[in-house]
Amino acid sequence: MTRAGLLILSVTLVYAPAAPSAWALDGGTGPASGEAPAPPEAPGTRLAGLWGDLEVQDLEGRTWTAADLGDRVVLLDFWATWCAPCLADFPHLERARTAYEDRGLIILSVSLDRCSRRDLRSFGRRQGITWPVLFDGLGTAGAVAGRFQVEYPPRSLLFDREGRLVALDPRGEMLDAALRVLFAAE
Repeated sequence: MTRAGLLILSVTLVYAPAAPSAWALDGGTGPASGEAPAPPEAPGTRLAGLWGDLEVQDLEGRTWTAADLGDRVVLLDFWATWCAPCLADFPHLERARTAYEDRGLIILSVSLDRCSRRDLRSFGRRQGITWPVLFDGLGTAGAVAGRFQVEYPPRSLLFDREGRLVALDPRGEMLDAALRVLFAAE
């Protein structure tokens, strides 16, 4: 990657120090110190701490927990059927899934829709969504949206293999660049 490319990417990546954050790294439900949760974009934010004890079902009925995310690179993508920028990003997500799934990338989309599970599953098939879609039908009042403090779509968070937040709202070409950097180091 060119020096200019690295500079652009470094500007978009969130500073994530290697030191442990205030969140319990064992998958606890809140901050280790008992203080109020940090916003997801805070430096050092850890996926396991934010995910905590959540058990969320995807459209196929599989339950996802923090343990399922393991040492993978995780992209949480919050979207809705009525969000045009969200839908426009689906081809980038599919390319990312195809390119990096075998190397440890997991994309978990979180639908912020308030519709039936059946309707959303049908919509996902029509859109060609091939990655897991988490859904509870509660929109932004749902457990995952609340835990990650998402008030509207689109919103995405990229976590490295150590569970540190490395990019906030990487979309399109910026997502492609962030993934290239994360996987180039391996």
